[in-house]
Amino acid sequence: MKLLLAGRRGASDPLSFPPEAPLPWLERVEAWVQQAAGELLEASRIEDGPQGAPVLRLRLHPAAGEVSVLAATQERLVVSAETSAVGPGYHLYLCDLLKALGEAHGIIWAPPDADAGVGDATGYFHSGDSGPVEEHMLGWLQHSVGQVLRMRSLGNSGFALSMRFGHTFQHPGALLTPMGPRDEHWLRAVFEDPRQGVDVFPWWTPGVDARMRFQRALCRLWTDVVWRPPLLDEERQRLRDVARLLEQAWREDPSLPYPWREWQEVLGYLGVGGTVAEEVHRHALESPGTGPSIGYRRGSVQVALPEGWEIRIPGSLAETRLGDGSWVARDHRRTVRVLPLEDSAEEQLAPTSPERRALELEHHGARVSGRASLHVGPGECRLTALCRSGNRRALCVVSFDDPDEQDWALGTWRSLDHAVAA
Repeated sequence: MKLLLAGRRGASDPLSFPPEAPLPWLERVEAWVQQAAGELLEASRIEDGPQGAPVLRLRLHPAAGEVSVLAATQERLVVSAETSAVGPGYHLYLCDLLKALGEAHGIIWAPPDADAGVGDATGYFHSGDSGPVEEHMLGWLQHSVGQVLRMRSLGNSGFALSMRFGHTFQHPGALLTPMGPRDEHWLRAVFEDPRQGVDVFPWWTPGVDARMRFQRALCRLWTDVVWRPPLLDEERQRLRDVARLLEQAWREDPSLPYPWREWQEVLGYLGVGGTVAEEVHRHALESPGTGPSIGYRRGSVQVALPEGWEIRIPGSLAETRLGDGSWVARDHRRTVRVLPLEDSAEEQLAPTSPERRALELEHHGARVSGRASLHVGPGECRLTALCRSGNRRALCVVSFDDPDEQDWALGTWRSLDHAVAA
């Protein structure tokens, strides 16, 4: 569901004129949200928006897109969000949070305007009637599933529902969702009766309770967790968040279908022991070992990179963006680096440089071609490639410790693609 709200700030308090400048006002709003949302706030930042107007971006759920609060002028603001990926519980929570924000900061919200697309399509933000929210979500789900079924009947595959942009997971299943893959039988059942598909929403019922925490953790396990000991502080924090959510949910409602094996893995990566860890271990031993483990990142992932590039890597690699504009993915044994180049950057590799002389391998794909050098030695292996797609250039460097992973390095380089070749 698209939520698009317009408002005027300071309108309820004539003594506040002239209104506070947009940036310090947004900073106060950010501080208020941090306190009001508490542990539900995934991330927040302020950046330049359209025509230089500051915009506050909030992430309130691992399956949700960002909520944008744009301070369009000294008085006007625009809030936009998409709630379909998470469910009715999230939609109600976000609307209530925004209403409280308006009360705390003197915001007068504009009435809904269907012709302009402004307002809450479910009506809840304006009327307080939560009844239509579920029906809107179920209608959206049935429509989306119907589209997938039609495309599958034409022979297409590789569909995802409500997955955040940036990563495409290589995982079996007719449809990938933040709550795990779904098969053809699920698609057909949900198309006939969309209430059969409420399990795909990580926040269906209103309120912050055990089920919400359990499903929030399950969403993270499927989409975000990297299945190895953490390399980065943010990875360790993510594992801690999952462990905390599962423990809170379990203490409140131990009857939920907890992913005991994966929970035990998370605690093992963190080196956590104690009573809870022992309980999790006991349940993990008793859990049936059939079926694939939770976690899309156990397999390969296609990553969207700067300047329209994309590459396929193991999902276990830790990703970072560096100050020079390059993207790096690594673990203890392997590193992949991609740097988009300016038109003149390739000339900086002089014809006499070792990299330039040793471009001994070639690859010609549908949209990308490249020339690479490969050095394989004891404990130090490196592939350096210059890649081209139309007038776009990129440097790709793959480093690895084990010479037996030469084929992996070559496959990683050759997977480099460009979404739209110039």
